[in-house]
Amino acid sequence: MTLRRRSILTFFIAFVLCLSMSVEKSTAQQAHKIILAGYNHSPSVPTSGSGMATVSFENDTLKVKGDFKNLVGAFRGAYIMVGEKGKPGNMLFRLEVEVNEERTGGVIKPKNNAFTLNDAQKPLLKDGELFINITSYEHPSGELRGQIPGMNID
Repeated sequence: MTLRRRSILTFFIAFVLCLSMSVEKSTAQQAHKIILAGYNHSPSVPTSGSGMATVSFENDTLKVKGDFKNLVGAFRGAYIMVGEKGKPGNMLFRLEVEVNEERTGGVIKPKNNAFTLNDAQKPLLKDGELFINITSYEHPSGELRGQIPGMNID
């Protein structure tokens, strides 16, 4: 094999390896931005509250970060729930929230809201059957909701 062919072959192999590493890296972590709003509940909840959350999944761990503000009632709790879009659900995880002084808003930090999913929970994430629910004393079943879109968990 000539030096030129060996150089071309080496370059090609290096290129393929770099490409495969970048593809592996890009699929290793997934993240979705989610709108938290009263209209995401069924029936819709009248509220001035709103929020945004980012949900990411990597190495079997689901992380949540975000914030919300202007709840009609004082903050009661925040959860990741199991339930299809537009349907009520059951609590899976309790989110830790740093609530503001008025208790009408708060911050969800990923370092305090990382959850390892087991084999029974992963299909729920894959199928889009998880949602974030922010509750208040005015709306104890939920004031803000955001459905987590299905994610590739392979």
